[in-house]
Amino acid sequence: MTSRLFHSALLRVTAIYLVIILMISLIFSFALYRVSSQEIDRGLSIKKIPTSQIIDPRRAEVIYELRETQQKLADEARIRLKANLLGLNLFILVSGGLVSYLLARKTLKPIEEAHEAQSRFTADASHELRTPITAMRIETELTLTEPDLDLKQAKDQLQSNIEELDKLNNLSESLLKLSNFENNGLVKEAVSVDHLINQAIERVTKKAQQKNQDIAAKNIVKSQLHVNQQSIVEAIVTLLDNAIKYSPNKSEIKVTTKKQKNNIQINIVDKGLGIDQNEQQYIFDRFYRADSSRCKTEDDCGYGIGLSIARTVAEAHKGTVSVKSTPGKGSTFTLQLPLS
Repeated sequence: MTSRLFHSALLRVTAIYLVIILMISLIFSFALYRVSSQEIDRGLSIKKIPTSQIIDPRRAEVIYELRETQQKLADEARIRLKANLLGLNLFILVSGGLVSYLLARKTLKPIEEAHEAQSRFTADASHELRTPITAMRIETELTLTEPDLDLKQAKDQLQSNIEELDKLNNLSESLLKLSNFENNGLVKEAVSVDHLINQAIERVTKKAQQKNQDIAAKNIVKSQLHVNQQSIVEAIVTLLDNAIKYSPNKSEIKVTTKKQKNNIQINIVDKGLGIDQNEQQYIFDRFYRADSSRCKTEDDCGYGIGLSIARTVAEAHKGTVSVKSTPGKGSTFTLQLPLS
């Protein structure tokens, strides 16, 4: 259905572009014909000689024949001009059709890609929301069919339902954040780089302590950025949380910065499992999950929303987020933001 819709739109836009090109070509051809026709008449005309000055009849006959020859040449020139202009317009019709089609494809391609991305997002979100709901339903139905259900089993089932509800809540919050960062204008203010990093580290310190990990901020530049503080902190938290999740216990995660001419780089360096080269180009896509072998549990893999949020935040600030990683040696995520 979507393919037919865009194919129909492609044909309509192509036709519109072609009509515009042909109108311009026809107007230009008409103007060129008029100007050229006038120049032909002016170039082939002979100043008329009064009859009273013509003494020799043979001279008059030569003049009349010359005028007829000139008129014939002028008519032939106009015919050739019409034929050339017709050929030119036929060429423009063919080449213009091809150019119009290419322009139409280029015009509609971002819309088609956005529509496809939205469709994938809807399908993926529906799937991710359906998974915990289905798990709760199946577990609850099995529990209800238990003839000798005791209090402990009932509590265990309720606890399991709470865990699934927490998953739904986390996913919903992530989707809302992603939507807000994409669709709402960000109120920006001048904030120091070290303040942003310290806020982010403070939010993930408890999670890092659970794995006996140390987060060290080193070489933090004394500069300010004109950014939305909440969203940038959220992006750094996402990168730190990712480093904590995939790094071993008792390891160190470093946060460093580098000032360049027009931007600031915030680097999060870990010594975790690393990311395969083939996966690095996809990890910032929505709902993309890395190889499950990197996850100890299903929860460790997450929903594939966090890094997408980080990229959305970076792009909203005209910045970038990237990764360099070697499997088995760790990863370096870089958030690059323009200076104030």
